[in-house]
Order: sequence, then structure tokens, then C-alpha cells
Amino acid sequence: MKNHLHELLEGGGLALGAQLRFGSAPIAELFAAAGYDFIVIDGEHAPQTPVGILSQLQAVNGYDCTPIVRFGRNDPDEIRLALDMGAGGVLIPLLKTAAEVEALVRACRYPPEGTRSYGPSRGYRYGFDTDYFPRSTPKLVTMIIIETAEAVDNIDEILAVDGLDTFVMGPADLSIALGVPMQMQHARVEAATEKVLLAAGRAGKPAGVSIYPGAPSMNRLVEQGARVFLGGGDEWMLHASCAAMVEAAHQLREATGLQR
Repeated sequence: MKNHLHELLEGGGLALGAQLRFGSAPIAELFAAAGYDFIVIDGEHAPQTPVGILSQLQAVNGYDCTPIVRFGRNDPDEIRLALDMGAGGVLIPLLKTAAEVEALVRACRYPPEGTRSYGPSRGYRYGFDTDYFPRSTPKLVTMIIIETAEAVDNIDEILAVDGLDTFVMGPADLSIALGVPMQMQHARVEAATEKVLLAAGRAGKPAGVSIYPGAPSMNRLVEQGARVFLGGGDEWMLHASCAAMVEAAHQLREATGLQR
């Protein structure tokens, strides 16, 4: 299957993604139809199921939008199932060392480079895509979240791991780890982020960042080396749209004197 995000990363382009938690196939398709380059199906902080993940993967099929599945642990069994179902890659949090990242890469690759077992499934059109394997290496995106002090300390070794394609900064958890909970603009968080972005530049790997209220401008982040942006998602954007409409109605009531 085509992997739009993989192509952007290889070509040095800018990629925009959103994180989805509702487990809704129509919502996933709406984000793809809107033009997002990738979506992250969040199986760490949301009650995703294998059947629900599959329906979201199918919903974005045919769009230039790569579905990435996020899990809460570096579990080869969960990773294998997501890739077999047709995920364009995986996003794993809380990896702190190069050894842990190497284990992730092995879980995404077939022997002799990895440990992934072969089972004809949707990822390779139920076995009918003869180019998927073994004649070619599947184009998958292996991503991690940098959100611990240990990962920041080990960033050069982590980014040197062959097979790690990119990462995104996790500012909320990183702020907690650095002793300044939810102060994403704190000097400690900004210094750690700058250290990681500089390391990505040295390693020649595209850096990823999260976009949130108060975050540096995208222009500035691009200047610092960011190429992958995780901005918005179903929960936050639906709430923001609802809140904006409610505020408009409130202003109208004040202007007209009409009450609820």
C-alpha cells in the first residue's frame, strides 16, 4: 500500500497530522478528506479495539493520509496486528533508550532484520499483493514520542537507531517529567525540546512536534528543524467548534437582549 507519510519524510516535506480518540471511522475519513497527511489512532489514552482500528484504517484508504496506530507499550503482538491490518506505521511512547527503540524497529521488520511474523492479512491485500513481501520491504513509518528526561538525555543514541523514521515531542508528559507539570512553555521544557531538535538535525532525521495553545509558531519550529506536526484531533477540535458557536450565540443574546 502507498505510504504518503513515508514519502514526505523521505523527501524532506512537511507533514501535518491529527490524533483521533473517538474510534469513529467517519471522523477518521473526515480528517483524511480535509487533507491531513496522517492521522494517529490513539490506542493508549482511548478505548480503541482491533475491530474499531480496522474500520478507521479502511475509512482512510484511498486518501493521501497515512494511518498511524499509537499504543501505550512496546508490544510486538499489538504492533504486528496493527501492521497486518494495514496501518502505515506505529507510534510508541515512553521509550527511553536506544535498546528499547531497537526492539521497536525489530517488531516492525521481518527476519533477519526483525521479529515480525508473516501472516497474509489486509496490510498486503490478504496475501494477494505479491510485492509486499518478500520481494520488497514494506514502507512503514516507525515513530516514538520523546516525553521523558531519560529520552532527552539519551537522544543522540536514540536517533542513531537505524529504522527509526521520526518522533514527536510529548510536551505534557515531558513537563511533568521535568518537574514543571503542564507548564509546556517553561524554560526547562523549551530547553529540552531545543536539545532534541538540534540532535535530530545532527542525525539527519525529521523532527516532530505537537501543536497546542501557546506553542511556538510553526514557522519558528520549521526553522528549528521540525517537519512533522501533530496538531488537533477529534476531541479538541469538536469542543473548540462547539465552544465557538456557543460564544457566538452568547454575544448575539447580549446584542439583542434576547435571553435563553
